[in-house]
Order: sequence, then C-alpha cells, then structure tokens
Amino acid sequence: MQQDIINNIAEICYQQGIERVIISPGSRNAPLTLAFVRHPKMQCYSISDERSAAFIGMGMAQANAKSVALICTSGSAALNYAPAIAEAYFQEIPLVVITADRPPEWIDQWDGQTIRQDNIYGKHVKKSFNVAVDLSHTDAKWQAYRIINEAVLESSQGIKGPVHVNIPFREPFYPEKNENWNYDQNVKIIKSIAGEKRLNENQISQLQAELKEKEKIAFVLGQDDYTEDFLEVLNQTSQQLNIPIFADIISNGHSLKNSINLPDSICMSMLKDSKAEETPDLIISFGKSIISKNLKLFLRKNMKAQWHVRNHHAFVSDPFQSLTKQSEAEPTLFLQHLNKKSSTSFLELWLDKNANTQNKTEEFLNTQSFSEFSALHDLIQNLPENSHLHLANSLSVRYANFIGIKNKDIQVWANRGTSGIDGSTSTAVGHALAHPDQNHLLITGDVAFFYDRNAFWHKYPYPNLKIILLNNQGGSIFRMIKGPKEQVELEEFFETEQRLEAKSLCQEFGIAHFSAHNSESFNTIKDKFMQYPHSAIIEVKTDSTTNQKIFEDFKKQLIS
Repeated sequence: MQQDIINNIAEICYQQGIERVIISPGSRNAPLTLAFVRHPKMQCYSISDERSAAFIGMGMAQANAKSVALICTSGSAALNYAPAIAEAYFQEIPLVVITADRPPEWIDQWDGQTIRQDNIYGKHVKKSFNVAVDLSHTDAKWQAYRIINEAVLESSQGIKGPVHVNIPFREPFYPEKNENWNYDQNVKIIKSIAGEKRLNENQISQLQAELKEKEKIAFVLGQDDYTEDFLEVLNQTSQQLNIPIFADIISNGHSLKNSINLPDSICMSMLKDSKAEETPDLIISFGKSIISKNLKLFLRKNMKAQWHVRNHHAFVSDPFQSLTKQSEAEPTLFLQHLNKKSSTSFLELWLDKNANTQNKTEEFLNTQSFSEFSALHDLIQNLPENSHLHLANSLSVRYANFIGIKNKDIQVWANRGTSGIDGSTSTAVGHALAHPDQNHLLITGDVAFFYDRNAFWHKYPYPNLKIILLNNQGGSIFRMIKGPKEQVELEEFFETEQRLEAKSLCQEFGIAHFSAHNSESFNTIKDKFMQYPHSAIIEVKTDSTTNQKIFEDFKKQLIS
C-alpha cells in the first residue's frame, strides 16, 4: 500500500477547496483517515454513527456552499450514508463521499465487512468512481489523481450534489511506526472555468413579445441556495413591475417587499371558489420545491402558463402541471429582460390578502389555550435578528409555514429534498459547527428528535444551537391528515405513540433542559431559554388531541 498516493488524494481535495472532513471510525479506511487527519490544513471531525455523520457533513456543506468530504470504512457503514446522500442529491448540496472497500477478489467470498460497493448509491449521486486497488503503476496513480480532481469538481460545479469515490485497500494498509509523511503540494490539480448563461437577442425579443399579452404576473420562489444579488434584483424587479412573490417559508423570500409569505393559508379558502382577478395569467418560478400544498393545488387548478428559470436543470420538473417554458439563463440576468408591468390591482389584492391572513392568524393564536402551535408562534415571531431557523419534518415545518416570518433577517433551512425525518437534528448540528458565531434554532417533533439522537454523540461543542422539542408523545401529523386519523390503527401504527422525555438525553450529552406544559411555565422560561449561553432544549409538552382541535379550528377560521 502506497500511503504517499493516499496522502496526495487528501492534498488534491484541499487544493480543490475541501476544508472540512467527516470521518467515521473503522479499520479499512485507516489510510484515508490518517491522510486527512494529518493534513495540516484539514479540519476533521470524528462521528461514529455514519447516518448522523453524513447529515452533519451535509449541514456543513450547505452552510458554507462548499464541498465537504465524508470518509467511512467498508460494508454497511457505506449504506448508512444513503439517507443524507439522497437528501443532498435532491437539494443539490456538494458532498464528496469516499468509501474504503475490500479488494475486488474478495467480493462475494463471504469475507467479513464486505458488500457490493460499486455504484452503491445508484441514481442518487451525480457520479460514481472506483479507484484501482493497485496504484504502483504510474498510469494507475495518474488515474487516481484524475478521479479525485473530477469528483470534487463534479460535486461543486453545474448542478451541485454528492459524488462517490470507492477505494479498495489490500492489507497491510497501516503505515510503519516511523514512516515519513509527506504531501506533494505540486500534485496535479485540474481547474474548471464556468461562464454565465445568457439569453440571445432573439430569445429576449420572443420573451418580451409574450409578456405583452400577460396582465397578471406572479413570481413563485421555491427552496434554493439563492445569491444576495439575485434576491436584490428580484426585489427590485418585483417593485418596478408590480409583481407579487409567492414565497413560503422554505424559500427565504419573507423579507422581500412584495412577498406573499402565507400562500398556504391564503389559498386554502380559494381552492373551491377562486375568482378570475385572483389568478395569474403567468407565473415565473425560481428554485426547487415549495411546501405549501394549497398553493400547489391552486396553481394546478388555475394556471395555463408557467416559465421556470434556473441556470441548471437536472430534469424537467412541472409541479404545477402548467410548465410552458424552461430557461437555463442565469436567473439574475433573466430578470433584467422583464419589461412588462403587471396589474397594480392584482398586486394590491394579494398584498391585502396576505396582510388580512396575518392578522387573522395573530388574532386566532392570541385567543387560544396553550398548544404547540401557539408556542411555536410565540418563539418564531420573537426570534433575534440574524438567526438561522431549522425546521424538522414533518409537522414542525408545516406549522411554521402557516405562521410565517415577519420582515426579519432570518435564514430558514429544512430538509425538503426527500422530506424525511431522519437527519433534521444532525443537519442543524452541522450548520452550528460550521458557523459557531451564529445563532441556530431547531424546531422539531418528538419522533424526529429521538430518531436522530446520535446527532449529539460526539465531542464537538455547539453552544450556539437551541432546540424547541414539541413532545406530544407521537407523530401527531397523522391526526391532521384525513386518511390516517379516521383509522382505528391510528395510535399504534401511524402515530407510533411513545413516552420518552428529553431530560435524560440532555443529561447524557450535557445539554441544558427546560420544560413547559402550559402557558404559565412557558412564559416563565422562554426568555431564559433563548438567552441561555450554551446549547439548550425547551421541551414543550402538549396533548395531541388538543393540538389537533386547535389546528383544525385555525384552518376553519381561515376559510370562514
């Protein structure tokens, strides 16, 4: 085994921009572990649980918009990365996944910790590579270096996402005790030069000609990693052309001037009886998914024209069943070609609806008894500026979407690529570790929280992370959905009733624990919780049937 070649794999990763590495302990990956840990400029973290490790790495990559490397041993360890890899694929978050493997001659030979790792992540990575087991020949070394260069570039250019590099090792693979340890800073580095995609003159003329026929135009903002430049130009264009921006909570468009930040609530009352003056003639959408189901249904029912603008498309996506144009122009440049003013009355109608809905929401929650919905409303509306709000699946993010965020400099994050509950806490921990100077608040339910408890199973401090735990003893979202709530098996097989509390977990991991079960206890401790100088959890204990009734009453009030 030639450790110097593995060392240079770490050097290539560093020179290509990777600075953070998440390593899960094992033996077969020892050459990789030592190469990255001993690199003088790599920041390495040891996380034992591979599932949590991958989500923590994904959170770091998302927070910094830079590739993070994941390293694990052979066998099922690699499979445990899969949930985070799928999430990263659909959210387009750059990860370089490096798995150690057994040599090819021992695959399918009943050898320990040996599975079929070739292309193990299938269609949920951008690309998969296998490094040769024997790197003694100069061509094999050249190929290994080329593969690592390509893998890091592939993760971070164009449509970002995870890539997989599988490296088999034959024994012996531990270095000698006094072996020289070097990194070749002149190792071959392959650079990529990317250019902006622009519309040509004919495309601009055609676009503007079609716009002349549209009186009511709306922007739809999905979840994405938007640049500040884009949001600034979008804000200016919206104001200049009287265009409302449908921006639910995961879009981070709540601070924009013409933001319609409660589209789910507004559209709930419009599904049965929408009027012509409420319906856009054209929607121009940006980004990926939205969480607002009622907005989706409203647009599917009423829209005949949609233009979707992203500078890269992995596939043709038509979530509103109205797609008529797809543009790969750089979105900021695309906006500069829009020259048709939308109807002023159309904009004012939607702004009025948003303001009225906000008032209705405030009035309703201010008159209700204590519930997880009212507790969330209180905390979200009083978040300090420049906070990062992390929303777990599945009910937490929906509650927050109905509450909305007022015009504050708050960044919202949620794992809506695959929308699973399995890594929300770990992702938030990754963000907090990546930016220890920023405040992070995670809102999560009990099932998602206890499912991902190994997010805390490591030595790295995260004093800037606070967690609101909604503990209603089960997956209460199933009480809010018409189908499962009508089944006799609801509590055992859908809600999966549980009786866990977070106090013992907090003691295990050194996290401060606060608890509230009514308005009095909540109001007494909420400020102390938010101002606590270290990591803390406030466990909001509520009754699921009370939560269900209050939330159903809220929705009835919206459509009344």
